[in-house]
Amino acid sequence: MSPTSGARSPKWLLGLVLVGAVSCAGAPASPPGTRPAAPPAEARFTILQINDVYKIEGLEGGRLGGLARVRTLRKRLESEGRPVLVLHAGDLLFPSVMSKYLRAQPMIRVLNLLDGDPGAFDPALFVVFGNHEFDDRDPGTLLGRVAESDFSWVSSNVRYRSVKSDNGAPLSSRLANVHDTVVKEVSGVPVGILGLTTDVQPRDYVAYDYGDLRERRAAVDRALQSLRAGGARAVVALTHQDLDEDERLARDFPAIGLVVGGHEHIFLQRKVGRTWITKADADAKTAIVHDVRISSDGSLEDTFRKVPLGADVEKDAAVDGEVQASLAELAAAVRTQTGREIQEVVGETRNLLEGVEPAVRGRETALGNFLADVLRERMKTDVGFLNGGAIRINDDIPPGPIRNYDLEGIFYFDNQVVSFEITGAQLLDLLRTSVSKVHTGHGRFLQVSGIRFRYRVAGTPEEPVYTVGPSDVEVSPRGGSFQPLDLARTYSAASLDYMWENGYRDGYDLFAQGRGGTSPRRIDSGAQPWRAMTEETIRSLPGRRVTTAVEGRIVRVDAAR
Repeated sequence: MSPTSGARSPKWLLGLVLVGAVSCAGAPASPPGTRPAAPPAEARFTILQINDVYKIEGLEGGRLGGLARVRTLRKRLESEGRPVLVLHAGDLLFPSVMSKYLRAQPMIRVLNLLDGDPGAFDPALFVVFGNHEFDDRDPGTLLGRVAESDFSWVSSNVRYRSVKSDNGAPLSSRLANVHDTVVKEVSGVPVGILGLTTDVQPRDYVAYDYGDLRERRAAVDRALQSLRAGGARAVVALTHQDLDEDERLARDFPAIGLVVGGHEHIFLQRKVGRTWITKADADAKTAIVHDVRISSDGSLEDTFRKVPLGADVEKDAAVDGEVQASLAELAAAVRTQTGREIQEVVGETRNLLEGVEPAVRGRETALGNFLADVLRERMKTDVGFLNGGAIRINDDIPPGPIRNYDLEGIFYFDNQVVSFEITGAQLLDLLRTSVSKVHTGHGRFLQVSGIRFRYRVAGTPEEPVYTVGPSDVEVSPRGGSFQPLDLARTYSAASLDYMWENGYRDGYDLFAQGRGGTSPRRIDSGAQPWRAMTEETIRSLPGRRVTTAVEGRIVRVDAAR
């Protein structure tokens, strides 16, 4: 895919002088008696983009994606003779099975090998903080992993604070390899990079200039002013936020020539004005390669392509060696901490259990059906549902054995199962919210049990419009057949405690307990552990065999075009 090139000509970037190789404060002075070299008329370079990489080994047991293939692609691009910037748009430390047990150390060790030199600092790799970088409540984990990084982090809107009541200071004040902004000389031209992170992961030790739109814009303004002072001829925004917020960023700040983004986990491209926004598939299933040209007037033109990193791409031996050593270390840690053997078979499945995020966050899947059925049947409710974002395996379980490693991924979070009452009208609102961002792979998408519904799609691929009407929904009350949704009826429902308490974070305003509001009245006698409940269900099945299939619970109806 090669989208049409776009150009950006920010007036404030015109006629600026050349800066040094990497600058975070300003341009270095020229040696005495010399005249600064004039910047070249044009610069051409490559950007290798990845984002949301959780599993160092990749997907399907390493058959797809993974960082060993990213290293191979980087070597191939560098052999073409043009400078290569590697930009990671956030989410790498957490969540994964490996980070849960090994505190994200393997991820840093592997990223430190992406330049091919395990002992050197990588001057071409830049990373923005994703929301999951702040998953661990202990700030020492974050600070430790960043300190171990032989590459640069960029953060223009996140502040570290020692106590919750403190206003905090930029992360750059804590760690030498974190920068508010960066000016990087590429092909003789100074290129500015700023970093922007969403605030969806609150922690006592960080504060974000984000939730208040005025504060966020002020943070971006400061970053652009810093880049201007540093001599940047063109600007790339390295972001980790929702696509609509990236679109807002490009509209509000046309001086930004390219937005390299993460957070959605699926390949996305949008063009706002003449600024491209791109996001790659998670876990390096794909990467995006940008062919960037910066003209003397500061205009940035970008032609990019999605590059699949499948089995046909050879793994770099050094990186893969570190990956295999980390997998062995993980197996030992799981054994020590839980007594489980990670490759032990706990059951089997007749059908493919799709757990990759584009599936569980975008359509009905057999895995989602099975997990939702467990909630409903074990809690004896009319309906059951869970958000696709709670299913963290981001991998498929093919027909055959189900292993402990699969369960570790599915149940990464120690969720509990609860039950409560909702009305038919409230259920309809939940289903509407569920599909409202399906085109972006948002984690709010619900996998359901005891429910069948259609959602209708109109609008354009860039701006789709989704509708779910009362007549599009059927419910199977406990012990009964499917019948039309009754808006006035009260239904019992089972879901995860995260959804009940914090659903508001995904747009479900009904579930606001976690922000001091209210959530529906609980009817359970106590929350039940989700993983244990599911394991008990598998053991109770004949031959411990899961037979759940896709059966038309969620149907997409596209408008005739």
